[in-house]
Amino acid sequence: MRRRLLLLRHGEVDYFPRGRPVPPEGVGLTERGRAQARAVGALLREVPLDLAVHSGLPRTEETLALVLGGRSVPVEAWPEFREIRPGRLKDLPDPERAFREAFRPQSLEERFLGGERYQDFLDRVLAAYRRLLERTWDTLLLVAHGGVIRALLTHALTGRPGFLPLEVHPCGLSVLDLGEEEALLRLHNLTPYDPLPEDRRSTMEALWEAYRP
Repeated sequence: MRRRLLLLRHGEVDYFPRGRPVPPEGVGLTERGRAQARAVGALLREVPLDLAVHSGLPRTEETLALVLGGRSVPVEAWPEFREIRPGRLKDLPDPERAFREAFRPQSLEERFLGGERYQDFLDRVLAAYRRLLERTWDTLLLVAHGGVIRALLTHALTGRPGFLPLEVHPCGLSVLDLGEEEALLRLHNLTPYDPLPEDRRSTMEALWEAYRP
């Protein structure tokens, strides 16, 4: 029998209020982000959960609380699932290119927006994923970040570290059914609050437009 892993990105946040970056560690959900999380909660209301995990950052913890809506589910914080860390954006020699190509590195030795090495990020996320699989559960909800979900889906589907060209919208829900020898991607990036998004920009393109001078 396959186990089911529900992967959910946190709801919408504003990393660049008035065009100025704020520390991503403390940023919380916008009102729209809270509404997105409640919509996912309505979708999952009847889904039995053995465990719910978040990354320990406010935006994932708040999203999970809204999705659960008071349900009695064991909750754990796993900081290994925090998002890949950027560097000082003003130090980037070509910031537009860095944003647009952020999840298309030529080498895993490169750094995400001048910050954390891709290889270091993948090492910590995939090590935590393996530990998660060692636990006993049937259905688990992991509320994490876009880069984390890209990394987990890529590893589950290809067996290799890296980043497939997958979009993960705010409160985008993906479903992995995990067997002993293979993972089946049952659903990817469902946004119940907006089932067919009209915006065709990538996540990083939208972030660049919010940040650019």
